[in-house]
Amino acid sequence: MFIRIDAQHAGPNALGILVPPGARTLVIVRPRALEWDLLPARWDGDHGHAPTFCTFTRDDAASVARQLIQELDAAIRDGVDPLETFGNPDGTRVQIWLRTKEHVWIVCRRQLGQHYEPMIFTSRDAANAAAASLAAIVSPSAGVEQPYYFNTQGFH
Repeated sequence: MFIRIDAQHAGPNALGILVPPGARTLVIVRPRALEWDLLPARWDGDHGHAPTFCTFTRDDAASVARQLIQELDAAIRDGVDPLETFGNPDGTRVQIWLRTKEHVWIVCRRQLGQHYEPMIFTSRDAANAAAASLAAIVSPSAGVEQPYYFNTQGFH
């Protein structure tokens, strides 16, 4: 299950939930041990429509951040794997999403100073290996305490 820690004491395996400053802002899920972030998007379920990244008011962002941890805890309790990998039929363009009730959280490459874009894996094997690494953090095994922290102020 998830255990909240102070951001200053977060180690390399912690899960960060970041809410950058601004009237409209993102919620960024940062598994520190990995090279990706996850950003929430809305998707209508139609394969002909791409998901749309979400921005929130500060109050809504805080609510989304809290809700995410509750939903991840519930998925663990219920034995549900919230991660999905999918892509084109030949497996050369594969994405990873974390699905919650209201959002799909899209795995994006973390690049300072660049806009977030969905991470595209070039094989199903690479996507599955990445998903397994991510699962250890967002869906830890029973009895494993996964540290997480909120960061709403310390951005560079």
